[in-house]
Amino acid sequence: MKKFKGRILAVFALTAVLFTGCGSQGAGSSSSASSQGASSVSASTKREADSDITVAMSSDIVTMDPADTSNTLDGGIQRLVMDGLFGFDKDMKVINMLATDYTANDNATEFTIKLRKGVSFTDGEPWNADAAKANLDKLADQSLGLKRNGLFAMVDHTDAVDDYTIKITLKYSFGAFINTLAHPAGVMMSPKQIKAGEKACSSHPVGTGQYEFVDWKVGQYIKLKLNDKWWGYDADLSGGTPLAASNAGFSTITFKPVTEAATRVSMIQSGDADFIFPVPSESFSVLSADSNVKAEKAEGITVNYIYMNTKKKALSDLKVRQAINMAIDRNAYCSVVKNGLASPATSFEAPAVQFYQAQGDVAYDTTKAKSLLSEAGYANGLTLTAYSPNNSESVKWGEFVQQQLAQIGIKINLKPTEQGTLSQEINDYKGDPASAVYDMYLRGWSPSTGDADWVLRALFSKTMVPPNGSNYSYFDDPDYEAAIEAGLSSADKTVRAQAYEKAQKILWEKVPAVAVANSFNTWASGKHVQNLSLYPDGGIYMRDGVYVK
Repeated sequence: MKKFKGRILAVFALTAVLFTGCGSQGAGSSSSASSQGASSVSASTKREADSDITVAMSSDIVTMDPADTSNTLDGGIQRLVMDGLFGFDKDMKVINMLATDYTANDNATEFTIKLRKGVSFTDGEPWNADAAKANLDKLADQSLGLKRNGLFAMVDHTDAVDDYTIKITLKYSFGAFINTLAHPAGVMMSPKQIKAGEKACSSHPVGTGQYEFVDWKVGQYIKLKLNDKWWGYDADLSGGTPLAASNAGFSTITFKPVTEAATRVSMIQSGDADFIFPVPSESFSVLSADSNVKAEKAEGITVNYIYMNTKKKALSDLKVRQAINMAIDRNAYCSVVKNGLASPATSFEAPAVQFYQAQGDVAYDTTKAKSLLSEAGYANGLTLTAYSPNNSESVKWGEFVQQQLAQIGIKINLKPTEQGTLSQEINDYKGDPASAVYDMYLRGWSPSTGDADWVLRALFSKTMVPPNGSNYSYFDDPDYEAAIEAGLSSADKTVRAQAYEKAQKILWEKVPAVAVANSFNTWASGKHVQNLSLYPDGGIYMRDGVYVK
């Protein structure tokens, strides 16, 4: 077995064009994870003793079990409590976390990973090969039906070689495997909690992370407290350089779900919140002018889609889907709904995602759209039901789609819905797709591996229909499946690029969803916090956060 860097580590450079920042050691390097912090406060500055902060977010979480999570919000909070074998720096470059090194065979089907020594879970359980195997066995067990089992479907088995070495054997070549392990779903839970069952994992996570879980009152708050014994503060445990400065971190963090955008804005201006995300697009300029608030933005890797349930009678017709696609004015969406904080989508993945291929612009043409509807037998129009999250921006987006499609004779019944209900009725749905509650589903997606696989397979492969994944369109196309399989079957970058180029072209032609826009990430910090931001995937980044009086 030898070091396998060239083809695997090539996928780590996904943000090199769009994002700049501190460099990191490659995950395959034998050196330790290094701090990627950019703290403007000296590391010698003592951490404030009573640094309790409040974060206002756009919706509540659904679960604290990373293996059963289908949204970026939950994953962002989970990775504060639990560390993975690998993780990301703030620019989504892969870094070592609970792993210190790895080797792989030439065709990327066997990965031997060295584990960090001297680390324990906050319940006292040791971090070792048995703990890693317990987590990976759960993630790979497709019979469990958890939302992220599909992400690890390539894993055949994991062996504990010794106390601090594991060997993972895959069913087939998978060039993006280290990126996949760095996904938030790959964070490690205490084996004691795994043994306790799914309810324990979903309601009370225990990890090795910078923070410990305290409490969760559904619809009210999630509270974490600082783990000041976190290995990432220790230079020796970190391999020479701490992962975070000694003054980084907050005594407690209270996350509050605040669906009303104006309320989040008011909270950051009044000091009732120390950090909010996302910033409502219509309020970004207002907060930018507030001397007590720091509003920030960055183009991320989230694409906003209008998924179309292709098993519904009307939407099974390609002409209807094409009509809807060309009846959405993407420039108007970016201007009206996003207030300029987005760019029109030119593919089904964002430009910063590995293997992106631009497909061109979609012409906004209501005359042609009406003609296509007539050809499909809907000259007198039709009525469709569209679900979306119930936060302010999603409601505004739904109203925009409603207005746009009314111009070609399609009436949209909007159903803004809270996240828990969406999860139950859409993500967890096991019935006949033709009987699902929605015709259309308005939702953004960011691939938290940074690789094309976790857009193209996750959203549109027939293997990923609910409840196994997020193919909300129930798209099923043999040529597409062949392209996805080709992309998975090789670790060769050129082969994968060709396969994913074909897959993106098929999606652009078959239109199982409307790829509307690439969203910017937006966030705002109050005067008592520094160095907080969002990862390019939209998850919250707090590793380097410091409190200042």
